[in-house]
Amino acid sequence: MKVTVALILINTIVFIFTLSGLNYFIESFGFQTIAFLNGEYYRIVTSLFLHANLLHLGFNMLSLFFLGTSLEKKIDPFRFILVYFVGGVIGNLGMFLPFFPPGTIGVGASGAISALVGLGTFLCPGKLVVFPSILPLPFVVAGAIFFLLTAMNMFTPQTEIGYQVHMIGLMVGMIFGIIWGKNWLQGLLIFILVVVLIVLLPIVLSTILL
Repeated sequence: MKVTVALILINTIVFIFTLSGLNYFIESFGFQTIAFLNGEYYRIVTSLFLHANLLHLGFNMLSLFFLGTSLEKKIDPFRFILVYFVGGVIGNLGMFLPFFPPGTIGVGASGAISALVGLGTFLCPGKLVVFPSILPLPFVVAGAIFFLLTAMNMFTPQTEIGYQVHMIGLMVGMIFGIIWGKNWLQGLLIFILVVVLIVLLPIVLSTILL
């Protein structure tokens, strides 16, 4: 849990430090495509440690805590950090997609945390994790639910949540999980099967109830 705790502490300390001028720090260090193209490349990393409000921070850090609890027992610290930051950085590039109006500023560790979800989905699919529900679920089920929820909301207009960033981060983590997993083909087939079963479940239940 050392890496997880360290990341939570850093994010919390940064949030407390930025409280005195939150809008300034978001505008100066949040990820914005226009600023990035103008040479402010640091934003793609600094934005990962900024959060819009206490609720935003709390939800992300709670998710990070539970994901880290399960993952750090299965992977070495270097790989954990690698997936976290690569997922967060590449996830930020999703803001170049046309879903985001020009000038939009993105902040938060959501893309990086989504990458951890993708990693666990294929690296340790059977391990229990408290995400995204309050009940422990096998990682592959949690990953499938998160994938479907994110996919369903990707085209939601005028939302403050960057579902596209989440999806890209998730995909990055999945790629790492497939590469490092023991049997990537079996893992992929199980994931697809779980996704299909979750999609069909409401239809089956409605048929039975009728």
